[in-house]
Amino acid sequence: MGPPGQRLGNDAGAGGLAGGDGPESSGYHRFTMRDQLSLRLEPDVPTLPNLPVLLRPMLARPLPEPFDSTAHLFEPSWGGLRALAFIGPADSPGTGDVRLTDGNGRDLTAALPELAGLAVRVDARSAVLDGELVVVAPDGLADNVELERRLAGKPGRPVAFLAFDLLHVDGRSLLAAPLDRRREALRRVLRPGDEVVAVPAIAGEGRALFDAAATQGIAGVMARQRSSPYLSGIRSRLWRFIAVGAPAPAGDRSLADIDSPEATTSTAPVVALIRRLPLLFDE
Repeated sequence: MGPPGQRLGNDAGAGGLAGGDGPESSGYHRFTMRDQLSLRLEPDVPTLPNLPVLLRPMLARPLPEPFDSTAHLFEPSWGGLRALAFIGPADSPGTGDVRLTDGNGRDLTAALPELAGLAVRVDARSAVLDGELVVVAPDGLADNVELERRLAGKPGRPVAFLAFDLLHVDGRSLLAAPLDRRREALRRVLRPGDEVVAVPAIAGEGRALFDAAATQGIAGVMARQRSSPYLSGIRSRLWRFIAVGAPAPAGDRSLADIDSPEATTSTAPVVALIRRLPLLFDE
């Protein structure tokens, strides 16, 4: 959605000339040597990459049982609030404004000041990330009651953004690109930190991840076809969500390392829990 092209010539037409004494304009302007030199000497002004105006999360269809498939990537899902993060545009990477919207397009930015600096973690002048907002308890699990309080504007534990897709970067749409390519781009662009982490994935072994998620008490597993494009606002069988039943007893999912100094950040319990799952890390 770039700016409209500039029109050469006289937009006012024949009656637009002041005084009416000059010759009637044909709408054609012959460039003089002075015009050409002026154009050449004008400095190049960098244009800001555009962001899409209307985007909605792509949605998964439920599936009752886990499965294995080399055509799919499997990711743990915390069952938080689905959200899109719009970064920039800005003159340089890491300096853009941040806007967060939920699946209905509702702006959540004002309620989550801890995510206002998210652009620092994104090595791009503009980007749109898909993920989920979570408030994590010390055991690394989502606390949706606390998340609702935070979204209502009440103080509380910080909210983290768990990113799993990249839809747009530096003015280029990735919606038509396959999931493998989008996740690779996400790995290159996103620098994980206190408030954001990229959700890792495993190829092929959906049942193993599902069993581990059930043991740890995670909400479920997302299965996404590696070749799938991103269908904004569409619920598609290209993505399947397999919900975990009742969580395992607390003793079966306790984390010895959540009391370490690194666990003071909002994503540290998530990272600690992720490292207990059979996942392939991008680092």
